[in-house]
Amino acid sequence: MLLLVLILFFISCSPTSLALNQTKLISFYFDKKISKMKEYDIKDYQKQQEIVQTKIEYAYGILMEKGDRLIDDDYEEGVSYYKKANKLFTEAKELSLALLSNRYPNFIQWMKKDLYINFKKEDISDLYWLTASMAGSIQSSRGANPYELINIPIIGKLLETAIALDPKWGGGSLQAAMMSYSSIRPDLSRGALKDTVDFYFKKALELSDSLDASIFVSYAELIHKPRQEKKDFESKLLHVIGMNINLDKERKINNLIAIKRAKWLLSKKEDYFL
Repeated sequence: MLLLVLILFFISCSPTSLALNQTKLISFYFDKKISKMKEYDIKDYQKQQEIVQTKIEYAYGILMEKGDRLIDDDYEEGVSYYKKANKLFTEAKELSLALLSNRYPNFIQWMKKDLYINFKKEDISDLYWLTASMAGSIQSSRGANPYELINIPIIGKLLETAIALDPKWGGGSLQAAMMSYSSIRPDLSRGALKDTVDFYFKKALELSDSLDASIFVSYAELIHKPRQEKKDFESKLLHVIGMNINLDKERKINNLIAIKRAKWLLSKKEDYFL
């Protein structure tokens, strides 16, 4: 699973519980919002960043989630959601690269080579969203575009750079993203993989005060599911379902989505475990 703990969206004028259950309504909202967005002048940084975030939030929070739920029962319909998400991830990636390259002309070369760039804390957000778009492109392609796999080490480099700038940024978001990245590193053995994910899991919990439900869901999918640890898988997801989402209002929408995914994963547990 390459899902980088980024599933966050907001629908104004709609009760949260209703919004989460009205995929068509939410999709219409995002489609309309994105269609109104123009490729603003590259100097209009805030508008450009808004476009990047909106496309990634929509692709992760709605389209990929819908595709996950449909793929086993209606393969063609599920793939159609992945394809739409892939298009948005690709567009967000290209725009993120343009934003960073505008500030650092050697940025693309830096990603592939051992060049030096004096990044600033203000760059963390763009580095983070670029990793999200790259990870999303890989996941949504479902192996159809093997070329995307060359970005796996780049994702690690971007996250390591961001953490070095400010490890506390996003209250554990960078460490949660490193959990997902670590799970797909080809250089880690089974034991080393778990140790690495555990390290970032603990860091993410510490920085988020254990109030980010998506961290527990990610761990259940990244570690317990492939290792066939059914009881631990259930325990993590039941913990998420029982969390008090009012303790952290800034994470409320994100946590509601995590709870919804936890319930869906539990409903599929007989398919996951022997």
